[in-house]
Amino acid sequence: MRVAIILIALSLTGCASWFPNRHSVLPPTPAHIPDSLKKPCDRLITIPDRDLTQEEATALWAAERKAHGACIRKDDKLIKAADALEKQGQKQ
Repeated sequence: MRVAIILIALSLTGCASWFPNRHSVLPPTPAHIPDSLKKPCDRLITIPDRDLTQEEATALWAAERKAHGACIRKDDKLIKAADALEKQGQKQ
């Protein structure tokens, strides 16, 4: 009985090399993202050089707010993604 237990124990210790361990995986390479992609966008609505009606001013204001809001949301997500990619592979 003792011999069987010893043989089982010896055979199980040899199986450890069959399973990948955390030391056999290469560390991730940090991403390099250009700073130009991290800069906030500066899209502006072109306002005509004339007196505007109330409806035109309201429409231009609404278009500016919509474009600016979309740009901010895009920038926030892009900056977070870029930071996360750059942190990959760096020791904490």
